[in-house]
Formats: sequence, structure tokens, C-alpha cells
Amino acid sequence: MTKIVSHRGANMFAPENTFAAADLALEQGADYIELDVRESADGVLYVIHDETLDRTTNGTGPVGHMLSSEIDTLDAGTWFDDRFKGAIVPRLDAYLEHLRGRAGVYIELKYCDPSKVVALVRDLGMVRGTFYFSFSEEMRRDLQLIAPEFRKMMTLNIAKSPSLVGAVHHASIVEITAEQMRRPGIIEASRKAGLEIMVYYGGDDIAVHREIAAAGVDYINLDRPDLFDAARGELRGVAA
Repeated sequence: MTKIVSHRGANMFAPENTFAAADLALEQGADYIELDVRESADGVLYVIHDETLDRTTNGTGPVGHMLSSEIDTLDAGTWFDDRFKGAIVPRLDAYLEHLRGRAGVYIELKYCDPSKVVALVRDLGMVRGTFYFSFSEEMRRDLQLIAPEFRKMMTLNIAKSPSLVGAVHHASIVEITAEQMRRPGIIEASRKAGLEIMVYYGGDDIAVHREIAAAGVDYINLDRPDLFDAARGELRGVAA
């Protein structure tokens, strides 16, 4: 059965990359939580997507120019809804500890020291249930050098071909779009290359969720875990 990877947590219902978003995603059926990592000026890892603090907190300026003592005081919830006033920007260590034993984790390295992430994941005993990706070639290169055994994902758009995902990018998971999934041969070629398959779909069309559930891929990376959980539940009911 396809596993749900909740993109920044249940980001349609709670402020993204917060404890509240992660908890709600798990309530909605998520199996994995996707998160983004950046580093403060004094070297502390945080779970935040944007390069700057402006969109998702009451702070301003680049994350990497702020001290952890400043970031720890920011409100990361009110921008979304007053109900989440006082939500913090999670430190990566606290966020992973919060998820340990409850969910798998998909870590996207935005820009940080990969060795710090590797050490943290190893110390928490979360290697098996975690996989990684970065749009930064530097992050991907360093992660492979430091932790060649870690599970890694690569997008088909970057890899150009399923046959190159492992050979060139050292990844065991390929991410494809719903449109690419429909292309004849992509799923078959990915399987032949020994890859797990993750479909990215950011929409809320229940028909597309059902289509992806029926395709039998390994993961779906999405914004609506509640919808896909319902779709795979329907499929499970038909199979029974």
C-alpha cells in the first residue's frame, strides 16, 4: 500500500514545518513527514523552508543571518491563523525526537552542514526510517561522501532518466509527477532500475489521488494526507 509523505506536515490545515502540522498530518494518516532544514548564524539546525523568515514567522531577514537565540523567540504560527499563535520554529533535533517512533522522515536539505544532520539522525537511531533530497548539488555531494549508506531520493526532472537515478545520483527513490506517472514505461523502467517510486502531487482532486493509489507506487508526496488516506482506504476496501 502506498505510503503517505506529508509535505511540510499538514500544511493546508496548520502552519507548515511546525509541531502542530506534523501531529495533524499523522492524525490524517501520514506515514512520513517531509521537512526542510536550514542553519542559523551560530550553527543550529532549524526546520524551515524559506531562505528568509519573512513569510512564515514574525521575523525578517535570512535564517542564516540570525542567531538561534533570536530564532527561538519567533512566532511561526500567527501568520497562518491566530489559533497557532506562539508556535515556534522547531530545532531539527527536537522535531526529529518528536517524530521518532511515530513516523518516517523525509529530510530536504535546503542549506546546512550535512554532517550535523547525519550525526543527529545516527544518534537518534533513525537511519532506517529516513530518506533525503536536496536541490543543491553541494548538499547532495557532501551527503553522499559523509553517509553513502543513507537512503536518498532524486527527482526524474533532475536525473533525466530512471536509469541514471542510482548510477549518477546514488539514489534509491525516484520522484515523479502525476503526469510522468501516466507516461507509458516510466513506472516499469523505474522498477527495472531497482528504484522505489514516489509521486509528487500538490493538488486536491480526489480522482487524481485515487489514480495514484491504484498505480501501486511506494510513496506519495502531497499536501492533503486526509484525501489520499481516504483514497487508499477505498482501494483497500475494494481489495478486501
